[in-house]
Amino acid sequence: MTTDINQEVKGTLARLLATENLTVEHRKVSTAFFDVEKRLLCLPIWKTASNTVYDLLVGHEVGHALYTPNARPDGVNKSFLNVLEDVRIEKLMRQTYPGLKKTFFAGYAELWRDDFFGVANDDINELAFIDRINLFYKGCYDMEFTAEEQVYVNRAGATKTFEEVIELAKELYDLMEEKEQEKLEELSQEQEQQDLEITDDERELTPTNEETPSDSDEIESDKSPKSAQELSDEIDEALDELMSGKYGSDEGTVNETEAMTDKAFQKACEQLIDEDAKEWVYLDLPKLDLDKYIKPAKEIKDELFYWFNGQAHSSEGAQERHMENLDNAIKKYFAFKKSSNKTVNYLVKQFEMKKSAENYKRAATAKTGVIDTNSLHKYKLTEDIFKKITVVPDGKNHGLVMYLDWSGSMSWTLLDTLKQVYNLVWFCKKVNIPFRVYGFASGYYGRYGSHSNIHECMVNPDNNTLAIGDDIRLLEFLSSQQRTKELEESMKYLFLQASSFHNSYLQYYTPLGLGGTPLAEALYAARQLVDRLKAQEKVSKVNVICLTDGESQPMSYIHKSEYEYNHGELTSRCLASQYGKLFFLRDKQTGYTKKITNTSYNTTAQIVGFLREITNYNWVGIRLCSKGEANRMFREYSLDKYEKLDKQWRKERFASIKNDCGFTEAFFMPDRGNGEDTQDLEVKQKGEVATRAELGRAFKKHMNSKMTNKTVLNRFIDQIA
Repeated sequence: MTTDINQEVKGTLARLLATENLTVEHRKVSTAFFDVEKRLLCLPIWKTASNTVYDLLVGHEVGHALYTPNARPDGVNKSFLNVLEDVRIEKLMRQTYPGLKKTFFAGYAELWRDDFFGVANDDINELAFIDRINLFYKGCYDMEFTAEEQVYVNRAGATKTFEEVIELAKELYDLMEEKEQEKLEELSQEQEQQDLEITDDERELTPTNEETPSDSDEIESDKSPKSAQELSDEIDEALDELMSGKYGSDEGTVNETEAMTDKAFQKACEQLIDEDAKEWVYLDLPKLDLDKYIKPAKEIKDELFYWFNGQAHSSEGAQERHMENLDNAIKKYFAFKKSSNKTVNYLVKQFEMKKSAENYKRAATAKTGVIDTNSLHKYKLTEDIFKKITVVPDGKNHGLVMYLDWSGSMSWTLLDTLKQVYNLVWFCKKVNIPFRVYGFASGYYGRYGSHSNIHECMVNPDNNTLAIGDDIRLLEFLSSQQRTKELEESMKYLFLQASSFHNSYLQYYTPLGLGGTPLAEALYAARQLVDRLKAQEKVSKVNVICLTDGESQPMSYIHKSEYEYNHGELTSRCLASQYGKLFFLRDKQTGYTKKITNTSYNTTAQIVGFLREITNYNWVGIRLCSKGEANRMFREYSLDKYEKLDKQWRKERFASIKNDCGFTEAFFMPDRGNGEDTQDLEVKQKGEVATRAELGRAFKKHMNSKMTNKTVLNRFIDQIA
């Protein structure tokens, strides 16, 4: 048997066979079981089962999950009930899924070869009746039955309900008990007869007073026949063997009230289990109270407004310097806004062109029954003289949710990055695409340092649920639901905050300072955020954009403490620190389950890839990075296209990977100077007058800076057009 088993796939197979929202888990248990209330099918971690046997066992257990009630009736022999119920549920599975016929046949044939039923050295036709029924319906079709037995065999194969199985199990067990009782009576009669014969023999062999044996005669008497007590003990031993269920004895007796093949099968299945397997941990997505998790846009705008305009300074001179620096930063914001008009208008033009092209491609033209009088002159040349009607299917209303990395490593590139965001926001405003922009960061001041490491925003947190730290927040920076003036104010003061992170002349607002990179925790809320966006804005297609300069920090999960001092308390554990476990993300809503690694360097790809499978969103990633970091990503996710990506980076100052790193498309861009619409035309000359070569180099650099952002943004337009 092979050990190369994809147990994730087998779990998916179980859910598909069940045709319901069934939860499937592999655990370190001895036998499979099904929890009816929780709709949980638990499978052992089998190591030595082949793919065929694995499919057989999965199909069998799903049959129990679908058709066998959880409650076990009283007064019914467990072995008889199990054998007969196996016959019923496997018949139903074969009827529902004809493809399982081959699986069951091949699987049981393999189990027969490996003596899973413990009868390799026995005459199968001499086994107990219930064992022969069991083996017959598990592939041994040349079994011999009497006419009386065949009636029950046929009834076993004809059962439709669990109640019918119970009735048959009781009836068959009672019949076998009667047979066992008859055997016991026959054995008792034989024992009585032998006792009588032994008594007569003893009388004959008992010497009279006149026939007292000599010493030599006493020696010879040791070889005399067994005493009555010895013979009686042997018969009792034979009866004990019969009652204990041992078959294949010297007398060929079996216990008709025990299904020994069923017990042997269960024991053999235990040998398939991987005793050294790692513990499998299934992690669920948390449900969040968004009102507690999100800091709203109006609150952020008001706090920043007061910070930059209302704070008191130590002296009149400090106040004047602050106002001067503030005025300069505001001027830079409006200058950027003005310079971005060309870029935004370009994006709008490209979007409208591509949308029109897409509509034309989807347009369907059909002839009508109305004659086109303008085409009558062509009737001798063509029959195409009827009017046509063109139908263009309605396009989908798009929405945009953007996640902006608000971590400390972004401090020097955050302003340039924010400019990219603003270009997209202004574009969305012009083409009426609803949007939301959220910053994500850890170290949020409001709960930082709390005694708990689990966020209060989690609704009914439970064991083995992905955790969110209490210092993490989503910061709603911008929203299409804001009025024009309010949106303008939010953008302006957010620009000031971003400018102040690397501008010593303008102090930033500390409560909205930079922290860690909890991108994974931010994405846990994606589905709820999108559902809210769809409800508020009536959109049907949503684009989720993640803009970051690094990898998400490792994921954590909730674990119920087993230590005595805090037994039962919910605590948070980092996946990266759990080396003896295998982790699986699952979505109870769709049933999708995916194995993930507990390493931290590809957390983003893993969580995005998982969410992409359970949603119909368009996932776009924008990664700000150095050339060295880009090379690592290229080798990690698209090694076969490395040369092509490297060439694209050097030529266009960006590169993109489709599908292979979690996102629908992931863009990789330099982490410096990516936000400006253009760079000033700067000519580096050695002499008084610039040479043609110096002018050419300066102009090329100027145009490259102008087109880089347009190229990336244009590729984004391709995603949503």
